[in-house]
Amino acid sequence: MSTNPWSGQSMSRAGMKRTRTGARVPQDGVGLSYLGQAIDEGAIVERQEASVGRMRGHILLTAIALFAERGYETCSMRTIASAVGLKAPTLYNYYSSKEALLVEAIEFGMNDFFSYVLQDIDSTPRHERLIEIARRHVSYKIRHGVIARANDRLIDPQFGRMFLPERERKHFDKRLDDYRYKIHDLVNEIVGSDELVDPMFVTLSVMNQWDRTAYWYNPEGKRTPEEAVDQMLVLTGRLLGRAEVSRPAKKSK
Repeated sequence: MSTNPWSGQSMSRAGMKRTRTGARVPQDGVGLSYLGQAIDEGAIVERQEASVGRMRGHILLTAIALFAERGYETCSMRTIASAVGLKAPTLYNYYSSKEALLVEAIEFGMNDFFSYVLQDIDSTPRHERLIEIARRHVSYKIRHGVIARANDRLIDPQFGRMFLPERERKHFDKRLDDYRYKIHDLVNEIVGSDELVDPMFVTLSVMNQWDRTAYWYNPEGKRTPEEAVDQMLVLTGRLLGRAEVSRPAKKSK
């Protein structure tokens, strides 16, 4: 997950309708989107369905997209309810407040990312683990770049200080720190601790490269997702100063 701030254009008016209160929400039957780009809702909800259920998954993804695009303060529970085809009182049966919905939405986004990247990762031989994490991390950012960018906005530290209770903010910060230090430990084994550059600087640089693929990768460009992932793995190997980790065996996730 990235902590880079995101700014972008507002949602396109195409495919939108107005509720009784004047709020703009997607037309019935229009797929979920963020900044005018479609979100791969089916794959994400299916991954998390066992833990949250299909309807909650739909609500949480919608909340992520709308909170990130329109701003937490200006996006009402009524707007979210209308976007998922519910009446506002029904939405409150799922979540007692907008704050509770925000907290669970961030948890949902983190769970999806971390389960994608870290599931069974400890079964990977340790000398191959870093590059496998890199492959999965970059793959998620490329294949689910739209929701990844929306998630990034909600976990931005400034956003957390403004809208999250301290306990929840510290909880999310710890999850991000745990992931960062997991990667740092693996980086440290490769670059060592006596180099000119602190291994944590190397870790942050590598992770920043992985995260940014959600912003620059163009699915209509000349590189397929698989080719883009492999290019990023080569770059990771070069940043680590290790040619042998820059040519990993191809896998699918």
